[in-house]
Amino acid sequence: RNPAWMQQMLGLTDQQRDDIQKVGDKYAQLKQLIFARWAMVMYNFEKELYANPDQDLNKLWWQMVEKYQFIKAPAGRNEPDWAAKIHFTIAPVYYHNYLLGELFASQLHNHLVYKVLDLKSSDNVSYVGQKKVGNFITENIFRPCAEYRWNVMIERATGEPLTAKYFVEQFVK
Repeated sequence: RNPAWMQQMLGLTDQQRDDIQKVGDKYAQLKQLIFARWAMVMYNFEKELYANPDQDLNKLWWQMVEKYQFIKAPAGRNEPDWAAKIHFTIAPVYYHNYLLGELFASQLHNHLVYKVLDLKSSDNVSYVGQKKVGNFITENIFRPCAEYRWNVMIERATGEPLTAKYFVEQFVK
């Protein structure tokens, strides 16, 4: 969904790229912000579930949905809606990793744009043909990936611990 990449790969005009950019940026922003709220529901529900598994989980689920997504439970609803999420059974205590990945993606993108490529703006950035980017990722992420814990690898690669700052800069406008 990167318009600069699409322009390079598909031979789009500047006008076509700009048209896609307008829609694409808004889509990415909404997608990420909606997902962040959903991840907070999942994380906090599961945290509370394991802290007190005997509580009313249907009620807890809707408390979390209302708190983080601002969605009210349907009147009279008392069904195990939370149990419809397969992650609770096949990948417990995992959902937060998706959001951590998004935070890292934003932080890495920022580092690649401003430190590796030494650009002045992140507008219309494509990594196509950017050997510096491939070399950086190979040397700082892929090669040492098993040598360091994830949080140490992120700090070594980007120069700072994982932070939500770049996610916010990218998607909260």
